[in-house]
Amino acid sequence: MKRHPFSTLVLLPIVLVFTIAVLSGCRSTPGEIPEDLSRMEMFQRAQEAVDQERWELALRYYREFIRRFPDDRGAIMEAEYEIAFIAYKQGDYEVAHNRFEALLATYEADQSGTLPEWPRVLSERLLEIIAERTETS
Repeated sequence: MKRHPFSTLVLLPIVLVFTIAVLSGCRSTPGEIPEDLSRMEMFQRAQEAVDQERWELALRYYREFIRRFPDDRGAIMEAEYEIAFIAYKQGDYEVAHNRFEALLATYEADQSGTLPEWPRVLSERLLEIIAERTETS
């Protein structure tokens, strides 16, 4: 039986869309973050997700880090910064602004002086950038 060329033109895009959907499913987020990950492994996986612009996965790792290690104040500040930075990278300047401000408020209230400085410094700088971008828009 001879195939009509039109059926090939119709089926090819359908097959391509299906293939892309299946392949992109391979990049889906894991159901659960393994319990045995160290602090360093969790941060590394979160950063790898950021590098691949897999924002939701990165956020899951950072939020889970905060939940699992509530006593590591310095690392929590780093995770909070990264969460705010993801909002900034996604162009959600209002959320980023609010998160950076909350982070800076934690620094202002801190009496220990043991928190890492880089999240504070970068948060201040990104707040300036956000202010410049929102003024011009």
